[in-house]
Amino acid sequence: MMTPMKQYALILAIALMAPGCSHRTHEQATRGQETSDVTPVQHAIHMQNNQFAFDLIRQVPADDNNFVISPFSISTALAMTYAGARGETMEQMAKIMHFDPDQKHFHQAFGEYLTTLNQLAEGNIDLNIANSLWAQKDYHFLSSFFEIVEANYDSQTFQVNYRHNREQIRQDINRWVYDQTREKIKDLIAPNVLTEDTRLVLVNAIHFLGSWLKEFDKALTREDNFYLTDRQISRADFMHRRDTLPYYEDASMQVLEIPYAGKDFSMLLVLPSEGIPLTELEATMDAHWFDALNNKTEKTTLEIFMPRFEAKTKLDLEEILISMGMPHPFSRDADFSGMTGDLELKIDKVIHQAMIEVGEEGTEAAAATAVIVIRKTAIDLDEPKVFRANRPFLFFVKDNVNQSILFAGRVMNPNK
Repeated sequence: MMTPMKQYALILAIALMAPGCSHRTHEQATRGQETSDVTPVQHAIHMQNNQFAFDLIRQVPADDNNFVISPFSISTALAMTYAGARGETMEQMAKIMHFDPDQKHFHQAFGEYLTTLNQLAEGNIDLNIANSLWAQKDYHFLSSFFEIVEANYDSQTFQVNYRHNREQIRQDINRWVYDQTREKIKDLIAPNVLTEDTRLVLVNAIHFLGSWLKEFDKALTREDNFYLTDRQISRADFMHRRDTLPYYEDASMQVLEIPYAGKDFSMLLVLPSEGIPLTELEATMDAHWFDALNNKTEKTTLEIFMPRFEAKTKLDLEEILISMGMPHPFSRDADFSGMTGDLELKIDKVIHQAMIEVGEEGTEAAAATAVIVIRKTAIDLDEPKVFRANRPFLFFVKDNVNQSILFAGRVMNPNK
């Protein structure tokens, strides 16, 4: 289990993917572009999600640990919750999450966005996105709330009894998450988190399994030095290959994009130039920066040295969201009357867990987010260039049509 500081650092760089039009503007003939052009509605949704990702990263200080989160998963779970928000609660969620205040338009657009992601993955990427609601069976929820979430988020609704079966419900939710993430996210909800006053748990789960378009040859993997931020050296296994890939560099960084099979998803690596701290580079990043960056990459022949790495994290997000300017949904003033027709409910916890493993064959990543809602009475081309990622760097897993953030993070030490 990570310490709070480690957890906070883990979230810091995960959100670092933001929107944009990548080098795919030069390669429009991929399957994803043929089957689904990016509509203004879809563009707005991924822009909103990516901007939230950058806002989130600024709230968390860095340390020397690897981390990973899924801003996509967090946004999806809170988007379902947003369907029940009204008044100032809705206004704060719209502002901080960058959600459209027009609820009908927003949820329809989000549903189209989810459909597009699933279509892009067909045939090449194993992508599973699943949503569920776990509602108190005799509580006076509005049928209109369930209809919005089920219709636009393809959510399952389970009727449960938090008054008597909380431990079994907790295990059932965790089992559902475990299954939907292909056994990668375990024990999302800890014992005693659910209470007698729990009325609803909204859950998103995502699992991504993608092979590189061109795999790294395991026979070429060699141990080498990875230079840590404290000037110490760690030994790590570096994958290697020579390839021609989208690349950009300037005085502050090198940027490399490695596509997955099908070319509709990729990993973007951002490596600060020697002598430039990762935190200094992060301070310049926002959604517009990322948008421009994707337009700058050009096909370049490279010698690539990239460490195998993995990261895991689990954290509570409620204090971070409150500090970002969203206190209302967690307070006694919360208005989720769109769920019930009254003012009895508030958010108690937003729990997030994520993992990623990157190796010669590709990437496996998974995440889950649970929003727990309670009653307020509860407690409140010459020589090839070299890309050698032998110092802390950032990574992003995105789709290449929407440029939507699925996973992102920071590698501080490949051995941690």
